[in-house]
Amino acid sequence: MGHRKTEAKPLLGRVKDSLAIRIIIIALIVIMLAGLYLHFAWHRYQMAAEEDALRLTRSLESLLHVEHIVALASDEQDQVIPDLPLVEHSLVRLVETTDHVYYACILSKQNEGVAVVANSAAANSGAFNRAKCGCEALEKISLRLFETGQSFLTEPISSPCGDWIWAIVPIFAPESKDVAATLALSYSAEQWNMDLWKRMSFDIITATLFLILVVVLLSLRHQHVKLKENSVRLAFQKALYRNVFEQAPIGIVLQGSRESMQADYISINPVGATILGRDIDSLKDTSLLRLTHPEDLKAELPKYESFVKGEINSYSLEKRLIKPDGSFVWVNIKVAGFSGSPISSSMYICLLEDISARKKSEEALRESERSKSVFLSHLPGLAYRCKYDKDWTMEFVSEGCHALTGYAADSLLYNRELSFNDIISPEYRQLLVDKWERILRHHNRFQSEYEIITKSGERKWVLELGQGIFDSEGNVEALEGIVLDISERKKKEHQITFLRERDFLTGLYNRSHMEQEKKRLDRPRYWPLSVVVCDIDGLRMVNDAYGHEEGDRLIAETAKLIQSCLQQDYLLGRIGGGEFMLLLPKTDSQAADRLISDITSKIEGYNRANKNALYAVNLSIGHSTKEEEDQHIEDVLRSAEESLKRKKLLNQNSAHSAIVSSIMATLYAKSQETEEHGQRLGSFCRMIGEKLGLEEKSLYDLQLLSKLHDIGKIGIRDQLLNKPGKLTEAEWREMELHPEIGNRIAMATPQLEHIAGYILHHHERWDGKGYPMGLKGQEIPIIARILTIADAYDAMTEDRVYRKALPPETALEEIERNAGTQFDPDIARLFVELIRKQLKDGNLPT
Repeated sequence: MGHRKTEAKPLLGRVKDSLAIRIIIIALIVIMLAGLYLHFAWHRYQMAAEEDALRLTRSLESLLHVEHIVALASDEQDQVIPDLPLVEHSLVRLVETTDHVYYACILSKQNEGVAVVANSAAANSGAFNRAKCGCEALEKISLRLFETGQSFLTEPISSPCGDWIWAIVPIFAPESKDVAATLALSYSAEQWNMDLWKRMSFDIITATLFLILVVVLLSLRHQHVKLKENSVRLAFQKALYRNVFEQAPIGIVLQGSRESMQADYISINPVGATILGRDIDSLKDTSLLRLTHPEDLKAELPKYESFVKGEINSYSLEKRLIKPDGSFVWVNIKVAGFSGSPISSSMYICLLEDISARKKSEEALRESERSKSVFLSHLPGLAYRCKYDKDWTMEFVSEGCHALTGYAADSLLYNRELSFNDIISPEYRQLLVDKWERILRHHNRFQSEYEIITKSGERKWVLELGQGIFDSEGNVEALEGIVLDISERKKKEHQITFLRERDFLTGLYNRSHMEQEKKRLDRPRYWPLSVVVCDIDGLRMVNDAYGHEEGDRLIAETAKLIQSCLQQDYLLGRIGGGEFMLLLPKTDSQAADRLISDITSKIEGYNRANKNALYAVNLSIGHSTKEEEDQHIEDVLRSAEESLKRKKLLNQNSAHSAIVSSIMATLYAKSQETEEHGQRLGSFCRMIGEKLGLEEKSLYDLQLLSKLHDIGKIGIRDQLLNKPGKLTEAEWREMELHPEIGNRIAMATPQLEHIAGYILHHHERWDGKGYPMGLKGQEIPIIARILTIADAYDAMTEDRVYRKALPPETALEEIERNAGTQFDPDIARLFVELIRKQLKDGNLPT
C-alpha cells in the first residue's frame, strides 16, 4: 500500500501529463504530415521538370536535320563533312534560344565508344566552358542509350566546373530506325534545384501556414485546458476547504477582529459549535474570552494582549469553556493570525480541541496512581524493579519490604546495605537464576515459590510474580514484579498435604499414600521388601458394645504400640478400620519375623499392664517378602493377607470369648442387670421350651439368649439405664436401640451369630406394636416369644429403681391380660399354668 501511495499522482497532475502527451503526439503527426506533403510535392515537381526537359530535348531533336546528323555519325573520319557547320549552327541557336540550357552536343558511337561529333561551342553562353567539362563523363553515360534507345535524364554529374544534369534523347536513322546518334542538353544542377524550390515555395508556405494554424489551435487548446484545470483546481480547493472545515475533528472558529473583546464571528465549523454548545448566531453577543472559565482567564489574558499587540504571532493553552447549561468543556486552544485575508488584516483563527476525555483520563490516572500507592502500601509483600544481574540489584522497592524482610526498602536499593540475592535462601539462588534465564529467553511471565531469610533469621515462603522489560532490540532492560508472603498458605498446604497423606485418627499414612509408597519402594535398591499387614481382632464387637469412640481409642492405642517397634525407614499406615500395613525396605523375612515378635511382645506387655481395662488388645499379623524381580508386589501383598487370615482363625475364639466376657461384666456393672437374672430367665425359658417339645439346640439357644438378650444395653447411657423416674419419649427412643446394638454385637461374634436374630426381636409384640421391626404373630421367632414372656414376668417380680417388685400372682394376672396383644396367647397361658403350679409346689426359682 505504501509503495502504491508514493507512486500515485494527484488527479490534476495526471490530467496535465495526459494532455501534454496528446499535444506532443498531435504535433508530431502534423509535422510528419507536412513533411510527407512537401516530400511528395518535391517529387512531383522533380518529375515534372524532368518530363519538361526531356520533352524539350525531343522537340529540339525533331528540329535538327537527321540526315546531316547521320552523315556526321558515320565512321569515315577522314572524309570532309559539309553538313557539320549547319548542325553546329543549329546547336548554337538551340542553346541561345532555350533558357537554362548551357550546352548541347551530338554524340555518336565510334569504335565501341561514344564521341562528340558536334556541339554548341560557338554559343555565347558564359557557362559553356564549364558545361563542356562534363562531356567526358557524359560520353560514358550515354553509351547505354545506344543499347536501350530510351531517353533519360541523368543525376547531377560533378565536374571541376560544377554539377550538371543532362537530358539525353536518341536520334534514329531514317531507314533502319537504329540509334544513329544522341542529342544531349546540359542543365546547371544549381539552377535546376533553384527552379524546383521556386515551384515549391507555395507548397512550403502552405505547409508552414498549416503548421502555424495547428500550433495556434494547440495553444488555444492548451490555454482552454489550463483554464479548465484552474477551474477544477479552484473547485477542488473550495471542496477541500469545505470538507476540511466541516469534517475536521477539531473546532475551527474565524473571528474578524482581534482588538475587540466583542468578537465578530465570521465562521464556525460543526465540531466547534458542538464543543461550544452554541451556533454562530448565539456567539454574536460574546467571545471566547468571555466564555473562558474565570480561573483560566487569568492565565490567558497576558498571552492574548501580547497577541493583539503583535508581539507574538500565536499562542496556545488548555482551558475550560463554559457551555450554555453552565457546564464546562476542557479544550486545547490555539489562536493565530489569519494571513492573506481580503476581508480584514486583523482576522484570526482559533483551533479548539476537545480534551475533556484526556483530562478525565489524567484524573483517572492520578486516582489510579493514588490507588496503586495505597495498594502497594497494603500489599502483603513488596513490589520491585531490578536489574538483570547476579545480585538482582534493586532500582525500586515498595515500602512493604520492611514487613516482609525486616529490612528497610532503602537498604536494598542499588545494594546499599545488602542485595536481594543475599536474602534468598542459598538452596534456591541458582534455581531462580536458571528459571529467569529460561523465562526471559521465551519472553514469558515468571512465577516461582521459594524461601527467604529475614533480618531476624526467620524463614518465610514467598511467591514471586514478574516479567522482563525489553528494549526495541529485544534486550533485557530490567525485571519488574511483586514478591508476596505465602508463609501462611504454605502452612495450610502442609496441613492439607498431611491430611491428604495421613489418617486423621492415628496420624499414620493413609491407604492412598501407602499405595504410592508401595510403588515407589518396588525397586531393586529397596529389595528385599517385606510387607506386613495387621488387623485388630474383635474391633467390630467393641464398636457395637462400647461405641465407636471406644473403638477409635483401641485403633489409636494399637497404632502407637506398632509404631513404637519400628525403625526410622519403616513405613506404617492405616489402610482400613482396624487394618494396618507396614512396608519394610531392605528387610528380609527373618527380620520381619523378629519385628512381628517385638510387636506381639509389646502388645502382651500392654495387656498385662492394663488388667482393669474393659478389653485387651488382640492383633493378628501376617507378612510376606519380595526378594526377586519376578515377584509382583501385588502378589506379595496377597500372600501377606493370606498369612493374616490364617492367624486370625487361630486367634478368633479366645479373643471373642474374652471380649464377650468383658462386655457382660461391663453390662452388669453399669445397669441393674445381674447374672442371677440371666440364670432365672434360663430356668423359665428351658421349662417352657421343654413343655413345647423344642429340640436340645433350641433349648441351648434359649439359655444363651437368657444371658445375652440385653447385651445391647452396653451402648445405652448409664443415666437412662438407672433412671428412677419415667423415661421421656426421646429417652425411650434411645432405649429402644438396644436390640439393634445387641444384634450387631452378636453378628460380630461367630459363637453368637446364630442368636443375633433372637436378640433383635425379643421386644416385638404379638399385635405388631413392638420394636424394632414391628413383627407380629408367627412372624416373631418362637424363641424370642418365649423370652419375652419370661423376661416380663421376672422384671415385674424384681425390684427396680423406679418401683418395688410385684407379687407373683399380680404379675401372672398382668401376663394374662396382655395375652393376645403383647404376648403369644398360647405360650402365655402355658407359662401362667407352669408358674402357678411351681408356686403351689414351692419350686419357683430364686
